[in-house]
Formats: sequence, structure tokens, C-alpha cells
Amino acid sequence: MNGKSVYENELIKLSNLKAVRNQSKSHVSIQYLFRTYWDTFFAEFKHKLRPTIIKNVEAMIACKDLSKGYLFYECTSCDNYHLTGLSCHSRFCPSCGHKYRDERSIEIQKKLLNVPHRHFVFSVPFDMRPYFWKCRQLFDCLFQTVNQALTMSIRHSKRDHQTDVRLGFISFLHTSGRPLNLHPHLHVLLAEQTIDKTGKSKPMFFFPFERLRKTFMYLLLTNVSKCLKLFAAKSLYHDFNKLRTKLIKQYQNGFYVNGPKISEENTFYSSKKIADYISRYASHPPIAESNILSLDEETHQVTWVYTPHEDPAHPIKITEPVFSFIRKLIRHIHDYRFHQLRYYGFYANRSLRSAHKVKMVSAISIHIAQSRLKWRILLLKTFKFDPLICYCGSKMVLNLKHSYLNHNKEYISDA
Repeated sequence: MNGKSVYENELIKLSNLKAVRNQSKSHVSIQYLFRTYWDTFFAEFKHKLRPTIIKNVEAMIACKDLSKGYLFYECTSCDNYHLTGLSCHSRFCPSCGHKYRDERSIEIQKKLLNVPHRHFVFSVPFDMRPYFWKCRQLFDCLFQTVNQALTMSIRHSKRDHQTDVRLGFISFLHTSGRPLNLHPHLHVLLAEQTIDKTGKSKPMFFFPFERLRKTFMYLLLTNVSKCLKLFAAKSLYHDFNKLRTKLIKQYQNGFYVNGPKISEENTFYSSKKIADYISRYASHPPIAESNILSLDEETHQVTWVYTPHEDPAHPIKITEPVFSFIRKLIRHIHDYRFHQLRYYGFYANRSLRSAHKVKMVSAISIHIAQSRLKWRILLLKTFKFDPLICYCGSKMVLNLKHSYLNHNKEYISDA
């Protein structure tokens, strides 16, 4: 009666009900897994859990739970209504993480100058990786080291130091590999251009990789040693100094640094793709829910799969106890106010050197992309239905009087 589009919208909405989706999908959601086992896991390992882990996991479990709060939308033409549960805003939540990822990606694209960019990866050797979990201040140390190494690689003369020549780059920390192992490494999106304090810009196409690898190794070993001396136990500090001597002999060519050129044929889409990639792990757990194949609640075993870099054609399937799987996920939750994404050089937030340079993405395009991050548009884009279109054809409106916000006013503006 009210048109084909209203009928199709209502049909798709019913097909996307949570109960229907749970029956049709084969994989297990992270929220369901934690709702089932978190209380038992928490009771056993409470003394080992950092406060930020508890906060993020419990927020994720309560995400969209109507008992924690909801927004009430009512139809002005009939008695129909719609309840929307409040988002948890946790980076550990796969559902809320999509919006956060898109927001971070847009913020990155807003910074990019209209010049070629390069994608660097700085990796920590295997023997050093456990120290980052025993002393979490080392993650800050890794950011600082990469900044120092890249800055030293472009300043070759006294004039470079006097004019304060700087690169512009965006660093993002990944702490896990595909098999959920401990693998801290930095992805860096770097503009192939330098800008000095007078505003003069100069193309920067050549990077001395041999020198950069050795500089990165020397600075990282030095900075990690200083950091452990300040923040870690003496035994850990002495153990690392022994390892430091071994690593210098073992890695005579320096630590792993890779910086391939981004395709110049389509610079915008290539840079956007990398911006999406490096911001992805800031917004959700280190595994996609589609990779969790099954959960056996009788034997308490979870089966999941990952695709190794070495042989993408042959995925590896792993079956392990649920508690072991949960530990692998939560150890990658960072402390409160820790920033995985950081801007350096003329891309730094306080820097004005790139303010008047031509941007890769126009302000209008950025505004349009930001306007599409409304929850209603995201639902329409993901699930192909509009939650606020009533079956009578009218548009529902928000009624704050009948909404339950659970004394959390930040959700009012988010609506």
C-alpha cells in the first residue's frame, strides 16, 4: 500500500534481525564467545588482568544491550516505534569498530598532501618481542625510535639541521600477526617530500635503506635499554643487555625495514587503501569474526583459521581451548589513553608547515565522507535497510523523553 521501497525495506529489516542472522551465519561472534565464557575466565584470571582489559571487554559484552540504555524513535503517523541500543564505543568491539576505523581513515586522508607517498614497515626481531609485554612503555619507545631513524635518514648536512628539515609521516602500531602471535611492528605512511622551517618543500624519493636499517637497530636497542632501566625490574634490564649483545652480532645488516613505493598510477586510491589498512587494527580485535569457524560448548574448544603470508593459498586451521583463545585476544588491548595512531613531522597536529599546501583529498570530499558516518547511513550501507522508515511510510523521530540513556549524556550527541 505504501510503495515497493517501503515493503522491501521492511522485508530486509526482518531478514537482518539478530536471531535470523545468528541462525544463518556459520561463524561465532566475539560478543557471544565472551558473553558465554567471560565470567568464568574473569574469576580464574582476575588477578592477572589489567583494568583496561576488564573495562573494554565488559563494555563490548554490554554493547547494544537495551537494559544498559536505548534511544526511542516513534512514528508520528501510527503507533509504531523503534529502539536502538547504545553503542559501547570500545575499540575491542567489532560492531562499533567499523565506524571508528572509518573516522580514523578520514582523519588520515585529511592530512595527506598531494604528493607521492610510501608505505614503510618497521619490525621488531623475534627475541625482543616478549619484552614489550613485560614493559608496555616500550611501545612508546618504538614510536620514538622510528621518528628518530627517519629524521636522521634525511638530514645529511649542517644546513639540513639549521633549516630543521622534516618529513611528514603517520605511524600506526600493530601488535599481532595473523596467527595472533606477539608481533609489534609499525606501519608508516610517509610523504615523499620534506618541508623546512621557512616553508620550502623539496621532493624526497631516495631513502638509504642499508643505513636506515642499521640506524633503526642501534636506536631501538639503545632506547629500549634506557626504557627498561627506568620502568622495569633490574633482572629484566640485565637480561635484555645480554640479548642486546647477541642481536648486534646476529643482525649485522640491521633490523627489518621495508618501504615499497605506492603505485603512482592511482595515488589517491592507493593511499586511501593503505589508510584504511593501517587504521583497521585500531578499531577491532586482532581477528575478524569471519575467521572464527566454530565453538564447541561441550569440549570448550574454538576453531579458527588464518591465512599465512608465506602461502596465502593454504589457510591454517587451529583448534584450541577457549581460554587460550581469549588470552590471545585480550593481551592486545592497550592501556587507557594509549594512541596507536600518531602523526609526525609536518603531519603533526601542532605543525603548520603543511597547512597551506595542496591536499590530496578536497575539503568537500572529506565533508561528504564524514556526513556518511551517521549510524542510520552506516546501517543502510551495511544491511541495506533504513531503521527509521516505518511500515506506514513515515519517518520515525527521536523522542528523548521515552529514551533510556542510563545517565550517559554522550550518547545524545552521538544520536
